[in-house]
Amino acid sequence: MSAAPDRDDVIQPFRVDGLDAAGRVVRLGPAADAVLGRRGYPEAVSVLLGEALALTAALAGALKFDGGFTIQVQGDGPVRLMVADYRTDGGLRGYAGFDAARIPQASPGAPGDAGLFERGRMAFTIDRGPGADRHQGLVALEGGTLEAGARGYLARSEQTRALIAAAAALRAGEDGRPARWRAGALILRQLPRGDGRSEAERGARDSRWREARRLFAGLERTDLADPLAWPPLLLGPLFAGYGVRLGAPRGLRAACRCSHARAAAAVEAIPPDERAALAVDGRIEVTCDYCAAVYAFDADGAALCGRREDGGDRPPVVAA
Repeated sequence: MSAAPDRDDVIQPFRVDGLDAAGRVVRLGPAADAVLGRRGYPEAVSVLLGEALALTAALAGALKFDGGFTIQVQGDGPVRLMVADYRTDGGLRGYAGFDAARIPQASPGAPGDAGLFERGRMAFTIDRGPGADRHQGLVALEGGTLEAGARGYLARSEQTRALIAAAAALRAGEDGRPARWRAGALILRQLPRGDGRSEAERGARDSRWREARRLFAGLERTDLADPLAWPPLLLGPLFAGYGVRLGAPRGLRAACRCSHARAAAAVEAIPPDERAALAVDGRIEVTCDYCAAVYAFDADGAALCGRREDGGDRPPVVAA
């Protein structure tokens, strides 16, 4: 049995009335596999990038404007840079820069373990579109997980209590089909209330949040990447008896923003003498960091071919 198509690549909002809490579940199937499978990342790197993609969509799921949200992690470990980018039209893309010689090959990486960054920081950027200022929050990558960084961001930017979990895994295919990448995330946040509550009301509210934490601790993180654990089957048992209500889901998809025009502009911006030095056999190839599409030009900047999806592991000559 496999997941129904309309149950994958979604942001599913929900409320838990009995706990004064609300949240979002993100399920990534084909979208995760498209992003993680194109570049041939080591498995440990794919696990981290899959978690970052799911967390980005989960954090951005409440945005009400046309724009985007980006998580960027920089570190001094084997993984030096990771970017996960969400647009409010549902598009997701991601990229990881790493030192292959320093990546452990034997272990796929434990869920939630961001140790491959070593010391680092996370940047959370809200892009409200053309003409609007961007808002960015920075947190240290503390606690050894991307989840801890996301909690720190919410605590500082919104002063809200939140519980966060994420997972990514390479799931074996059925009936001889190849394995595919999946990812997921779950965010539960305490709903805001006014400050004019009595001490008894504040105590009851704190008690409900302690119960939410207890129930959340029972979550099997691997379920977030399980093709069969669609939201009602995940949330119903987790918060049994507390009144889970599902909102309208929002669709997600893998969507890179590279284009022939952007690649051409990058080539044209290079001085002619430098452009000639970059050319190999009369060709300059521009490879997109995100989706590995290749655009080829001659040394004068004229296009030799359009988009190709066979970039593989070849390094970019010019970043698109």
